[in-house]
This record gives sequence, structure tokens and C-alpha cells, in this order.
Amino acid sequence: MIYKRFLVLISTASVLILNGCASVGIGKSSHAPQQSAQPASVEADQPTRSFEGDTLFELLLAEFAGKRNRADVALGKYLKQAHETRDPQVIERATFIARYLGAHQATLDASILWTEIEPANPVPRELAAIELIRFGKLDEAMQQIDLLMASNGKMNFEYLLQASRTSNQETRQQILAKLKEYTATYDDDKLWYAKGSLEAMNGNHQQAIKDYDRALKITPSYGNAILARAQSLIALNQLDDAMSYLAKQTSLWPEDKRLGVAYARYLMQQGQLEAAQQQFYRLSRNFPLDGDLVLSLALLSWENKHHEDAKQYFNQLLDMKHRADEANIYLARIAASEKNYEQASLHFQQVSVGPQYALAQIQQALLLQEQGKTEQALITLDAAGSALPKEKAKFIMAKSEVLSSAGRNVDAISALDQGLAELPDDTNMLYTRAMLREQEDDFAGMEADLRKVLELQPNNSAALNALGYTFADRNQRLNEAWDLIERAYNLNPKDPAIIDSMGWVKYRMGETQVALDFLRKAYDAFDDQEIAAHLGEVLWVTGQQEEAAIIWRNALEKAPDSQVLKDVMRRFLPSTP
Repeated sequence: MIYKRFLVLISTASVLILNGCASVGIGKSSHAPQQSAQPASVEADQPTRSFEGDTLFELLLAEFAGKRNRADVALGKYLKQAHETRDPQVIERATFIARYLGAHQATLDASILWTEIEPANPVPRELAAIELIRFGKLDEAMQQIDLLMASNGKMNFEYLLQASRTSNQETRQQILAKLKEYTATYDDDKLWYAKGSLEAMNGNHQQAIKDYDRALKITPSYGNAILARAQSLIALNQLDDAMSYLAKQTSLWPEDKRLGVAYARYLMQQGQLEAAQQQFYRLSRNFPLDGDLVLSLALLSWENKHHEDAKQYFNQLLDMKHRADEANIYLARIAASEKNYEQASLHFQQVSVGPQYALAQIQQALLLQEQGKTEQALITLDAAGSALPKEKAKFIMAKSEVLSSAGRNVDAISALDQGLAELPDDTNMLYTRAMLREQEDDFAGMEADLRKVLELQPNNSAALNALGYTFADRNQRLNEAWDLIERAYNLNPKDPAIIDSMGWVKYRMGETQVALDFLRKAYDAFDDQEIAAHLGEVLWVTGQQEEAAIIWRNALEKAPDSQVLKDVMRRFLPSTP
């Protein structure tokens, strides 16, 4: 039985795969006009021919597999039929399904077959060249590009650049040499951009800038080339020139959102938050329906402490129904900072059960606790735990924090006991209960919890350090303390708390000079009150009383309520109030 062409019969079912594939095949360049030819997809004026019944049946199965999100099944059937029928449209579809799936060998196989059937079509040659580069077959790839350039001189070199990014240095050098040859004959913006990018990868930014300028001479609005040129200026430590250049280009091409956002982010990286806010403001004026731009503007306004502006933009997000939960959380924080607790609570309550829900409810509970409404805070957390059981551990941790902040450590431990009865291997709860038990002088309970954490997570540097430091601080089991702290240090050598422990245990072991070295290093990294207390004590006992007193007094000025500083100063400076 002979059937009419399947594309006519099942055009509706084809939409899924066609759409999915087309989005990949076209590429992502911000350079608006795509010079590369579109894939020779289904066109009404293309010739049609008949398929045998078995072929049509296989293609129907492939289409329905695609419709059921089984593009892998569709690919297998299309590839088989591509080779059996050698029909260009079947091959085309097999090629783009393979590309959509990231199936590089299948893409290469289908695109090579496509070049045999349609040797004048530039699309399969381009795809074949890209895949051949991925597989390290550079000579064959260049043969495809030579044929392509000889036929019509059109090649999307951005695709070539994309493929070469994953190549080794030797292959990239060979590609660069080939591009240099092409630039002697062809004056193509993407060719110059690709060559410049490869020069930049080699660290040759001066040449890269010249190549980008050649690309921009052809297409002044070429966003990728503009951004790459700015990056090369930055790489040459010409930061001011790069920022001036981007400022000028964004003003010349205000319709290029990607360029404008990139400039704003560079401003943020340079700490120019006010300028970044102004840039996002201009972008949001040009793209008023872009909620992400409004969110960026709102967050920068918040960061710059322009709370009225921030409120306006977060409320705009609520009107747009875009990122509403995040907007409500920030509006709640702003209201809380203004002591408008009722308004803050209203915003927290509007956060829906979802990714932001736990954060909102915990923040609301902590806000209630700050107001002395501990019971309301606990009720809020219990209700939240019922609404979102999968986040129960977070709410139990928050309950322990609320109770501990209210001076109810025993109740906090009890809350964690209940949580651990359900989730016995939750290391966060175990660690928190260990710290609370230590405050309650339950050393055995603390050690048991930390031992359990280390049983579950042998490389937990915080638990290693906490247990070792506790031994050292109590002047007990010092060799074991050293072993534990040294393990923590090897895992996390830049943590000031661990460096402080290294110094403190060495002090306890009588190695004062080594102790001083570690304590000074810890204090340089973080001028914490407890580190200052330790450093001062070791300085004092080694005869450096004047420096010790200076360190203590300076630290006490920054933390006037520090009990650990007052205690150590009373021991060595009895006149301390």
C-alpha cells in the first residue's frame, strides 16, 4: 500500500520535535541577524514523494514517541529510516533530534549522510564540521568547511568557536591557523570574532582586540564582539577603558538587553552599585515587561539602602505576579527594618507553600522572638512544619534557636530530642544539640553527639574542631585534641576558628611559640573577641604584657559585652571592671 507523505498526514504530531530541534539548531548568538542558513526544514513548496507502509509506520511511531517525551526512541527510528530511505527531510529531522539530545555521534552520522544527499546545502556541512571537531577529526572538519566556504562563503563561525572550546590546545591552534587563512579571503564578522576569541584563549589579547574591531567594523552592533573586546581590555588590566567602552556601547545599542545586563553586572563586580542600579533602571525603562530586570533593580535599590525605591519595585513585581514570594520576603524585611512588624508579618504570610516558604516562616518566627513573642514564634514554626513536612528539620532547628535565644536551653535541647527521634541521622540537629549540651555542662552528651556526627560524616571539620577544642579548653586528653584539630585544619586550613584551636591546643601543650604563630594568623584573618582573648593570654604569659593589654582593650571596644574578654582581663588585669 502506498501512502502520501507522512509530513502532511501527521503535521500536528511533528510540532513537538520540530520546535525542540529548531531551538537548538538556530544557536544562541545575541547578534540578532543570523547569517547562517536555517535548516532546510519542512517547507510547503518542497517536493513530496510516497513512503512504503512499513516506513510510514516507523515514522509514525517516532513522532508519537517524541510527543510522549521519548525523543531517544524517536531518534533511533528516524536514524534507521534516514539510512533506509535517504530522504533529505527524514535525514534532516534525525539530525536535529540527535542535536537536541546532545547525541554527538548520531548527529555526525546523520549530518554526513545529509551532505551526501544534499551536497549544496550548507547546514549539514556546518553541523558535520562542528561534530568532527568534537571528535578530534580536524582534517575532515576543515574539508567540510573548505567545501562550505567555496560554495557560498557562509559559515557560522560562532558554532565552530563553540566546538573548539572543548578541544585541546593543539587542535585550537590548528583551527586558529585555518581561520587566519580564511581572513585573507573572507571578511566576515563571525569569522573575525571567532579568530579573536581563539587569540584571547591563547592570552594574545592585543591581537584579539584588533580582530574584534574588524568584526565590529562590519557589524557595529555585534554584541558578542563588544563583550569579548571589553573582556580582553580587562584581561590587559585596562579596567577603566573597558568600563568606558561598555558605557558607550550600551548607550549606542540600548535595545541590546544582554549587553546592558552584562555592563550592569560588571559595575556590580567593581562595587559600583549606584551606577549598576542606574543601568538596570535604564534597562527596565526599555524593557518594562521584563520582571527579572525589575527584580535586579529592586535588589540593588535594597542593597543601596534606597528602601522607598526598593518597595516600589518589589510591589511592581507583585503587580506583575513575577517572583512574588521573593518580593514579599524582601518587603517584609524592609517593613521589619522600619519596625513595622505588622506589615512585615502580612508579607511573610503571603508567601506561598513552595521553595521560599520555609525561609519566610522561619524569618517571621525569629522576628516574633525578637519582639519577645516566643510562644507565637513557636506556634508559627509548628504550623509551618505541618504545612511543609519535608522541611521539618529546618523548622525544628529554628525552634531550638528561638528557645535558646529566649534563654531556654533545656527546652531547646528537648525540641532537638524530639526532632532526632524522627530524624536520628540529621547532623545539623546533632551538632546544634552538642553545642547546647556543652553550654549546659553536659560534656558527655556533647561528646556523644559530636561522635555521632563524625560517625556519619568523618570529614566534618566543624565537628572535629569543636570536639578537639573542647578537650583543649578543658585541658583534657590533649594528644587526642591535637589529632582532632589537626584533622580539621588539614580539611579546612583557612578557617580562623580552626587556626585559633590549633594555637590554643599548642598553648595547652606548652608550645607557646607555635601557639603564638597560629593565634596571630587566626587574629589577622578574623579579629574575633575569643581569638583576641586567646592571643592576649599567650602574649601575657610569654612576657609580652603590653601588647596583650592593647589587643584585649581594642577587642573590648568592639565587643563591650564580651564575657570571654572580661574574664581573661580580670584574671591578668585585676583592675578591669
